[in-house]
Amino acid sequence: MSKQEKGENRKALPKFALTMLGSLLVGGVLGFAIGCTRVLGLEAAALAEALNGVLSAATPWGIPVTSVLTLGPAFFLYRSAAKKFAAWGGGDEDETSESIEASLSWVLLLSAVQLLINFFFMAAFCVYYMDADIDALVLVGVFVVSDALVIFAQQKTVDLERKMNPEKHGSVYDTKFQKKWLESCDESERRQIGQACYKAYMVATRFCLGLWLVLVILSMVFEMSILPVFVLLLVWGVLQVTYTLECIRLGKHSRV
Repeated sequence: MSKQEKGENRKALPKFALTMLGSLLVGGVLGFAIGCTRVLGLEAAALAEALNGVLSAATPWGIPVTSVLTLGPAFFLYRSAAKKFAAWGGGDEDETSESIEASLSWVLLLSAVQLLINFFFMAAFCVYYMDADIDALVLVGVFVVSDALVIFAQQKTVDLERKMNPEKHGSVYDTKFQKKWLESCDESERRQIGQACYKAYMVATRFCLGLWLVLVILSMVFEMSILPVFVLLLVWGVLQVTYTLECIRLGKHSRV
């Protein structure tokens, strides 16, 4: 091992050791807190029942309320971006184009978040209300309408993006939209996408590690099966394996 490699290891080792020590301290504090709840007679079953009650009461209203809170601002931002584009006319004003791009990015973010919220409350509905007297068709209809609005917002955003950049092509209704859109991006945009994907990979990896720790701690408090941990590790494994295999594939292509 070279001196440079040894030096890098020595430099990184203290930070790694502090990270591990901090994790142990956090685990110890949480373990102590769990012990205190048992000493004080706080029942985990009662807490879980209370949380279930809150979630059950919120489920019928979750999709419509959150749709207003997310899709309302999303359509407002799109309308603002469309007005700026109409006034801009495709000139060389970088600040205007950057402002439009930022607004469209927020539209995509808000619509994507709402889609995840819709899936969550639909799953909650299946858990809490599948056998109840509440009209299932109403909730399913609200779910479909919200999803349709999400797709419509994304479609309008992509269409405006294509007007700003005629070289771009692809439709949100096409199952291969992401692939076609990437192919129409230039090298600078592809580098930006690559950096964003790597950032997302790193954040997702750390989040999975933290969530695994949370699930392990919660399993000490609540009666939980191993299924949540299995699903988490399955998703984490798919992320890691896909990333590594793609690096191997790209490495082979770069040497051809």
